[in-house]
Amino acid sequence: MERLRFVDQIWRGRIQTVMSSRLAVERLVTEADLVIGAVLVPGARAPHLVTEPMVERMQPGAVVVDISIDQGGCFETSHVTTHSDPTYVLHDVVHYCVGNMPGAVPRTSTYALTNVTIPYALEIANRGLEDAVTADPSLAGGVNVYAGKVTNAGVAAAHGLDATLLGALLGDRA
Repeated sequence: MERLRFVDQIWRGRIQTVMSSRLAVERLVTEADLVIGAVLVPGARAPHLVTEPMVERMQPGAVVVDISIDQGGCFETSHVTTHSDPTYVLHDVVHYCVGNMPGAVPRTSTYALTNVTIPYALEIANRGLEDAVTADPSLAGGVNVYAGKVTNAGVAAAHGLDATLLGALLGDRA
């Protein structure tokens, strides 16, 4: 809710924001000219929040952009496209599902990624991994593998492996 209020404040009512729910998605997708799907479940496949029957009920010429395509896509009708052949039409709806969208703007995306990751890298460099993840739960949440064990449940599930809690490997320090 806080992020939606922030968007409302910045755009002063020029963008309609709605709390996500199954009913809201079903209703609004069929009315929209453009639907941008941006779902991320760290380490796991994106859930299909928009089903094929929902896409079928969209207006002809509507557009869906699946930013989650690198994690399998959040539209049931999505499949990966490329920068050289970026769109396809299914059920009279234009689909844009280019994998690695940041690759179209490599310099900008690299700066953006670097700006958000450098503080974490510096924390690990200054404190060591074990102390850094013990002190910062958000950093601990980013550890996928430690001491040869998968510590991220989503990554483990995606690869048919068992997950081990990072805290157990660190002696409950994290």
